[in-house]
Amino acid sequence: MRGPPRRNEDRFYRYPKNRVVAIIADDAQLSAALRELERAGVSMPDVNVLSGADGARRLDRAGTGHGWRARLLRRFQRGAYDVDSLRIHEQALQAGQHVVYVPVRHEAEARRVADALRGAGGHYLLHFGAWTISQLPSASEEADR
Repeated sequence: MRGPPRRNEDRFYRYPKNRVVAIIADDAQLSAALRELERAGVSMPDVNVLSGADGARRLDRAGTGHGWRARLLRRFQRGAYDVDSLRIHEQALQAGQHVVYVPVRHEAEARRVADALRGAGGHYLLHFGAWTISQLPSASEEADR
């Protein structure tokens, strides 16, 4: 299915299970990243993009803007979820950057998506599995392999 990614979708962003997530610095890099993802075979309507202060509000790191269930979920995530990633994503959004969420089904697809995002300037790449969060290597680390 063709179409654009979902931008600042009005919903609460829970744990991004089975997704690769990256920070993209600016609009030009975001455009390049989306083109690379499409070339890699990613269904663009399945991609979520949070942007700027509006994206930070929707990410809602503390859960305060989405009711008591969201606050409770964020409290549980403090113990089981990499709270640093929520903070880093919120800071990037507040600074006018973008956070891109790309669904993946398996490791090979996660690597392909990470390569596409990295090639367009994406950084702080994370793969959120069912029970694990792994930081994917930066471009320089990948080149050293």
